[in-house]
Amino acid sequence: MDHGIGLFLLLFGAGLFVLFYGMRLRAARVDRLARLYEQAMSAGHDPAGLKAALDEPEQGDPQGNLKAGVILLATALGMVAGLWAAQVMPGPWRALGFALIPACIGAALLWIHYSLAPRA
Repeated sequence: MDHGIGLFLLLFGAGLFVLFYGMRLRAARVDRLARLYEQAMSAGHDPAGLKAALDEPEQGDPQGNLKAGVILLATALGMVAGLWAAQVMPGPWRALGFALIPACIGAALLWIHYSLAPRA
């Protein structure tokens, strides 16, 4: 089997697993909330008040897209530099290319940590 097809199938399978597992977790949460609402209504409580008490505050990060973009860009640059190092470096130094990917991700995370102001 061609390595490209195998890698594609592996990544596709992993993506499907994450997708379906996430859908299953969300369905289980919705099912638990529906049972809780039914119990509240059978006990004579107002489900609107229960919903207000259970609503989670907004958990989104306003700079989340910036952080994700920086990390993905660092990953891509690390991969390109790693492939270049694997072609150019002699002997055992070729393994340096594999170390460039996590090094670039770590550098991106440090840059994000020190450049973005913490929220008050």
